[in-house]
Amino acid sequence: CSSFFKRIMTTGKQYLCRQGNRQCETSIEAEFMCRRCRFDKCVAVGMVYEGPMRVRRHPTTPILQRIKTELKVSLDLRRVRELQLVRQFGCHSRIYHPREELYNVHESTCNEIYSASVAESFYFYKRTFPALHKLSDREQEIIFKNFLDKFYIVESYHRTRQIWGSIGRFIMCSIVTCKDADVPMDRAGFEENKFANSDFLISSARSAADELHSVLLPVFNKSNIVEKEYHALIALLLCELDTSCEVSEAALGMLDRYRQEVLEDLQTYYQNELCLVDYSTRVGNLMTLNHAIQECKSLFNVYLQFYSTIFDVYITDDVMKKFCL
Repeated sequence: CSSFFKRIMTTGKQYLCRQGNRQCETSIEAEFMCRRCRFDKCVAVGMVYEGPMRVRRHPTTPILQRIKTELKVSLDLRRVRELQLVRQFGCHSRIYHPREELYNVHESTCNEIYSASVAESFYFYKRTFPALHKLSDREQEIIFKNFLDKFYIVESYHRTRQIWGSIGRFIMCSIVTCKDADVPMDRAGFEENKFANSDFLISSARSAADELHSVLLPVFNKSNIVEKEYHALIALLLCELDTSCEVSEAALGMLDRYRQEVLEDLQTYYQNELCLVDYSTRVGNLMTLNHAIQECKSLFNVYLQFYSTIFDVYITDDVMKKFCL
């Protein structure tokens, strides 16, 4: 009995009474002894345990499940806000889709939609990676800023394939807006003579988009990631910092731990749900995709610097200035 009592006390387990009235037979001859009533009898006769107690740890949600849950919340909130903006401005043309409410991207709402997306994406970042709260505000901002463009790049490609089946005529620009290759730029509010050099601006934007496409699309199609891998990729993009990011060893340690946690969770998924023995090819494709997105981010930043300094235009939105340049 003393061993039984000690085991219950140290593990912190709790049992229900078999009959529900806490009057079960507790003699050694009983065929099925009720552990709840046996423990109650130990307490009644004065047994006390004063040794070290094992700390009970509540099970934590696996990181990939947490990303999935928080991402859905974030996307739902962004969808509501974007639809409000689309209806408020009233300049978007509806694009037919059997399941989704989608609109062609329009110049008049680009900044507003981007600003709303940044705000909600920051809450997603804070809810999904809570350990980063311990860092200074400056380091949290550096990590988030480094992550944001990469997140939007992979989100655009993933949602395009998810909604349209493949990446071709349509490319998703946000949750409810997308670019239709068959719609001229001037019908989306991007007039070619709106300001000096605007025709050259539009042609350079097309060239930049084609360059990003040529880098990422072949790798993305080859990887053919599933939803769980998409969630893992989001975390891996967060954990991969540019060399220009100056953060503390503590911050790097936190990102390394998150990366390790994601890879362990992904390994469990491959083994238990996909029943894979050798999953090195899938992990390799995911890492290659990660690096391709890093390269696209660098190309995108070069284009934005070019956009803001060469042309007779400037970014007026404070959020875009803060997170894009």
